[in-house]
Amino acid sequence: MSWRDQWPGLPREPETESTEKTTAEFRVALKSSACELAAEIAALRDESGAVATFESRAEAESELLEGDDRDTLRFQRPAPNDPDVVDTYLVAISDPEPEPTERGPPEHGWTFAMRAQQVGALAESVFSAYSWNPPPLVSYAAADLGLEPDAFRVEVDPSPGSVGRSERDGGDGRWLPDVEFIVRRRNELHPDGYEGPVIKRYLAEVKHGSTSFERHQRTRMARLAAEAGADLEVLVIRVDLEGAPQTYDLTIRTVSEDG
Repeated sequence: MSWRDQWPGLPREPETESTEKTTAEFRVALKSSACELAAEIAALRDESGAVATFESRAEAESELLEGDDRDTLRFQRPAPNDPDVVDTYLVAISDPEPEPTERGPPEHGWTFAMRAQQVGALAESVFSAYSWNPPPLVSYAAADLGLEPDAFRVEVDPSPGSVGRSERDGGDGRWLPDVEFIVRRRNELHPDGYEGPVIKRYLAEVKHGSTSFERHQRTRMARLAAEAGADLEVLVIRVDLEGAPQTYDLTIRTVSEDG
């Protein structure tokens, strides 16, 4: 089973691939599973009924899928025989894992399902696991800069600063890049490139599969890209993790027991 099969229905489309017209209404059926998970969704259903109407899919995603309690909410393709004319269902993912009290002893081993946030972190780790020279970025930078890979070294910063200001602070939204890549030239003074002069910087958002952007992300990224000079590039990196395992096994023991 691929990671796409973790969620009911089809995965959310990225914003750039959406075919919804911005002027068309986008109707979302608020299912009971979503209302049980998020109090705000339940309140919206009490106020507007079982079907909520938005001006666009993007607005619906912003209002319904963003929030600390929304990690397990997803849009699902409606059933073809549904009498209600809706564009999508809002549902909560059921968690098939047993309760902690139902598991056996930790030293005997436990199995857990991979969750969406773990898959996202795994996509980021393709780059953040390296301090220097992640292979995909070395290849990309070589093609982008027209240089041989041994002419530079790529430094990895897994915790770059945020870009922009929040709406609360009078801005138009913040973007926190997942990773920054700093390309440093190798020269006679710095043959290894660790302290070499900076040729170019890349700020990147790493997404797994067709995961959508959060509110303000794409707008803030596009604005930064338009304002940046030739020495800074904004990247969107999509990592296909279809072959990733769907579960993982582990044991937990004290060091004396593990010998």
